Amino acid sequence: MNSGRQVQAVTGRRTREDSSFPRVRCDIAEKGKTRAGNSRLSSRLGTSVVLILLPAENGDIMPRLIIVSNRLPMSLDAQDDGSYSLKQNVGGLATAIGPYHRSHHDCLWVGWSGEDPAEHTEEEIEAMRSTYEENRCVPLFLSAEQVSGFYAGFSNNTLWPLLHDFSHEAVFDPNTWETYSQVNQLFADALAPLIHKGDTVWVQDYHLMLLPNMLRQRFSDISIGWFLHVPFPSPEIFRSLPQSRDILRGVLGADLLGFHTVDFVENFKSCVQQLLDVEVDEAGRVAVDESHTATIDAFPIGIDYNLYRRTTSSSLARAMRRGIEEQSGKRPGRRYNTSLSAESSAAEEAARKSGSWWSHHVHEELPELTLAQSALFGKDSKPNKVVVSVDRLDYTKGLPERLRAFERLLEKYPEWTGHVTYYLLATPSRGDVETYRRLKQQVDQLVGKINGRFSMLAWTPIHYITRSLPIKPVCGIYAAGDVALVTPLRDGMNLVAKEYLACHDGREGALVLSDMCGAAKELTEAFIVNPYDIEMTCEALHDALEISPEESTRRNRAMQARIKARTAGTWCAGFLDALLQVSDPGLDDKRLRMDQRNALLEQWAKADRKLLLCDYDGTLTPLVRDPNHARPTLELRALLSRIGTEPGVDLAIVSGRSHAIMDQWFGELPVSLVAEHGAWRNDYNPKGRTWVRSENMPDPEDWQPKIEAMMQESVNRVPRSFIEHKADALAWHYRASSQRSAQREHDRLIRDLRETCGGMGLMVMENSKIIEVCPLTTSKGHAVSPWVSSGDYDFMLAVGDDATDETMFAAMPEAAWTLKVGTGMTKARSRIASATALHRLFGYLIAESEAGKAERGK
Repeated sequence: MNSGRQVQAVTGRRTREDSSFPRVRCDIAEKGKTRAGNSRLSSRLGTSVVLILLPAENGDIMPRLIIVSNRLPMSLDAQDDGSYSLKQNVGGLATAIGPYHRSHHDCLWVGWSGEDPAEHTEEEIEAMRSTYEENRCVPLFLSAEQVSGFYAGFSNNTLWPLLHDFSHEAVFDPNTWETYSQVNQLFADALAPLIHKGDTVWVQDYHLMLLPNMLRQRFSDISIGWFLHVPFPSPEIFRSLPQSRDILRGVLGADLLGFHTVDFVENFKSCVQQLLDVEVDEAGRVAVDESHTATIDAFPIGIDYNLYRRTTSSSLARAMRRGIEEQSGKRPGRRYNTSLSAESSAAEEAARKSGSWWSHHVHEELPELTLAQSALFGKDSKPNKVVVSVDRLDYTKGLPERLRAFERLLEKYPEWTGHVTYYLLATPSRGDVETYRRLKQQVDQLVGKINGRFSMLAWTPIHYITRSLPIKPVCGIYAAGDVALVTPLRDGMNLVAKEYLACHDGREGALVLSDMCGAAKELTEAFIVNPYDIEMTCEALHDALEISPEESTRRNRAMQARIKARTAGTWCAGFLDALLQVSDPGLDDKRLRMDQRNALLEQWAKADRKLLLCDYDGTLTPLVRDPNHARPTLELRALLSRIGTEPGVDLAIVSGRSHAIMDQWFGELPVSLVAEHGAWRNDYNPKGRTWVRSENMPDPEDWQPKIEAMMQESVNRVPRSFIEHKADALAWHYRASSQRSAQREHDRLIRDLRETCGGMGLMVMENSKIIEVCPLTTSKGHAVSPWVSSGDYDFMLAVGDDATDETMFAAMPEAAWTLKVGTGMTKARSRIASATALHRLFGYLIAESEAGKAERGK
């Protein structure tokens, strides 16, 4: 695996004097010979990277996220003056992670520039690097030989077909494997001077499957994630790869390995168990060695829903849609009507045997006769409709099978002749590969055959476009489509289906979707088909064309509700949250896995009565130094209000806060409130609220003065600590204090309070940087018992973050869901990383409710 490369770090050479933080140029030079060839390479085949070092308050370097992918999210565009600008690349990866990279100034992106250094001067390459540097990108420059072996060779000729279950298309060439290994090593060399302690490196896709372990061998104090954007096959297919074990060991260098679906996760687990003879536990953890454990899970990727929804309203997208609708006859157009009428009249004349030269065809099933009968004279005339699909011209997309299904539709249902137009956008790719050339020839021939067989002067069944289009006209195509035909033979997720739905936000449009892609797991209201079954796809297409606007809108709203919540942004944040969890032993225990989250959402969707019990500080909002600064944001209030107004949902905030603060912050929301760990309770009533104090509690006037005096001594000893006064509790806060002095005082105060409180009917509780005294008869578990034991609910979820919430978890029945936010020992069933992660989960719950209401037609 050692490619002979060495790293030469030239320090002290500042690249930009106007920088607000230090940058150091590090040159990665190629030395010696490559294993793919014997020519000595110039240093220009390496890369020069810029270390962007962000100083922390104490002078250390702040941890950063470093994204690594085969290609950078932006491409160079040469200007007339010799300078360069960058343009955003089109693709799922750039769209999914690009917004995070742009909005987080501590985030770098490392990848191939797409440029061959042999075609540029040193000055041009330096200009390219500087242009990328301004956008926090670090480019690698690969030779044509490297690209051929690494990208076109092993990545696309070997891994791509294998991962998509097309093993018969895979090419096993030892030379391309050598180049693949060398380029992965080159990426590792480029990353080495960039990485410092505490950084997170997120490696993308199948091009860099050796890189995680290469980094793990060099760095033990960083977090490494890897995500596969394509499917992962069964062991029976993957084991045919001669280097399968090397690939598995390579990606297992990551702390977290992500896949689109639980099915792909199970395939990968089986490969690890069978090929490496290593066990994978129930939580998806693999003990790679004594010092490293890898975790495997699913993270379904989404789209930027609002981007596609907004773009559909752009002038260019509207013009594209209008043109398609006029051309297909959906929108009245004089030219279309004139030619249609003329052709139909000619067909009618032939039908009357008026002696025209073509009247001898009268007994044949000519499309013109069908058109004449249905368009002008039939009582059951079909409306004009448009079918669309947008794909790369790749054998995994199932284009020949799709075209045969469309052809079968015109054969089996001739009434659609002249009334359905198929707009097929198939962007060519890899035209230099024989398999792809044959595929294009096959698709060209099928389109020609179908058009030649069914076309009329006024109507062509298939409009075939073989070029790449920008997002605006693509959104126009989506918007014009009454039906989207998305039937890949194998796909990791397939974002086209989601993009189509976003372009039909809140309106009709039917989706025919392959069950061989990850999207089928989420978009269950689509017409799901086996893409190899031509007859099944034909029938689904016919049903989609026949569906009523009301029914298609209902189905779409259910799917749209989910993909609005499960966006590219939530996917990105969800993966990084999970990477944080698995990299921290205090967070990894009981992590909420994707299969568990799916089960939780499914149970929520099926339940009629639902109970949500949530702590506030540290759970619904992050912990802050000053408790007075934890006021709920407008976004959080809107989220709670949205959940609280869901039919059949009872939401209660169960907090240690005073009932006065709880009333001030949440009194107007449709939620029940529990304050001071159960000392006070206020059930939601739209007609008005009433606080009720728990019974059999000691009089605070009898005990608070003595306890306050003890706590005041601690305030005097520990600067920036303070006492929080509640009706039936007192709390000493020391979060903002020096933790060394606070910890010594903490131990003394705990000892003294326990000696004093035992005979006063009080208990001492330790929370996060808080010591609190309250009545012994109060607890969150006791406070929520009336709800939990009522028998009114078929779904219950309790969420908390500290020791006071453990009594609430203990009060929940075994079938209920309990979530611990953050670190610490817990009785909870599962654990999530942060309040932000909980907000996302609540967003998914709301989406499932919206989907359920749409399914029921409400």
